[in-house]
Amino acid sequence: MNLEKLKEFATKRQSEIIDAVIKYGSQKKAAEKLDINSRTLERSLQCTKRNASRRGWSPDHDMNHSVPDTHVVKGVSTFYDENSNPIRQWVKSDLKKESQEAALQAFADALVDDLPKYKPLPSKPLTGASEALTAIVIGDAHIGMKVKSSRNRGEGDWDLEIAERVTIGAVEKLIHAAGPSEVGLMLDLGDMQHFDNMAGTTSSGKNHMDMSCDYGEVIASCQRVYRQSIDLMLQNYNKVILMMVRGNHNENTARAMNVMLQAYYENEPRVEVMDNNHKFQSLTFGNNLLVTHHGDRMKAERAHEYIARSMAKDWGRCDHRHLLMGHIHHAVSKEVGGLFAEHFQALPAGDSWHTDSGYGAKRSMSAIVYDKEHGEIQRHKVGINQLGE
Repeated sequence: MNLEKLKEFATKRQSEIIDAVIKYGSQKKAAEKLDINSRTLERSLQCTKRNASRRGWSPDHDMNHSVPDTHVVKGVSTFYDENSNPIRQWVKSDLKKESQEAALQAFADALVDDLPKYKPLPSKPLTGASEALTAIVIGDAHIGMKVKSSRNRGEGDWDLEIAERVTIGAVEKLIHAAGPSEVGLMLDLGDMQHFDNMAGTTSSGKNHMDMSCDYGEVIASCQRVYRQSIDLMLQNYNKVILMMVRGNHNENTARAMNVMLQAYYENEPRVEVMDNNHKFQSLTFGNNLLVTHHGDRMKAERAHEYIARSMAKDWGRCDHRHLLMGHIHHAVSKEVGGLFAEHFQALPAGDSWHTDSGYGAKRSMSAIVYDKEHGEIQRHKVGINQLGE
């Protein structure tokens, strides 16, 4: 790889990292001299390489003709002679920028090097914590949505301040109700953000949402929810896992925020931020297989077929298989061929469109305690009225 050439596609910080690798001769030495984590350095280089390939330069794949930064490469056709040497190449480009997801991913990758890192506080293993996993299950929070009680027959208001306050308050109450355990799982079932861009639409770009604030305020509020919740969980669990599901309202924003939180907590060994590149996520805890999906366009039967096929090894060795979903805002559960599939309630008040259409459900958040051998052994719930609303 020609690192000097790679700098043409790098940000200022990425160029500094490439210069260090060139100067010191290895990624490990460069990371030490820059006083950054080796994983951070590797991620920065991979980000630069992805940007280069989007512009048409990837010599490992015989792509040697880049396009201007105003274009993106749509495809490359390479013709080879009988000795497998490239003799002609057709590069197809477009003025169109990458999809919003790719753009947000690139934005997140570019930021992670400069983000402040979480500084682990001195801690001792909790005494008396049960050998269990406690899942704090956050249904669709829709932070940034604007709802007036006058338009939903008195179900209540919902705005940025209310959403942040009651979400963190519910997490705190559920932690105290369930008690300490070995592992805490912060499970965001998707649609944490009500809209996915500056235009105030969902991920599809077709539906404009009722907004109580701008996009930047939503991002700031959500990062406070994640970080304050994780701080609370670190006081009660020896390990904390964040599983952030991508919903139909926030598919792109959730991906970008997940990457940034991975960078923020990379120096905290007690926190694991799971990758959310795929809509399905899963983890095993002893005899438990826990799978998540937002639930949009997903029936229990189709999820069962996918999980049994793609997670066959974990399926076979776990007796307790639980699929946790959000999306519909009300509680529905169903057993399908050894899989317990469940949709969870949410805390937000119903908006005018949903209540006009007759939709509605109890407003709550739940915590579930899983024993390593016996599966779910406790469940706790906090309702909206317990949170001062």
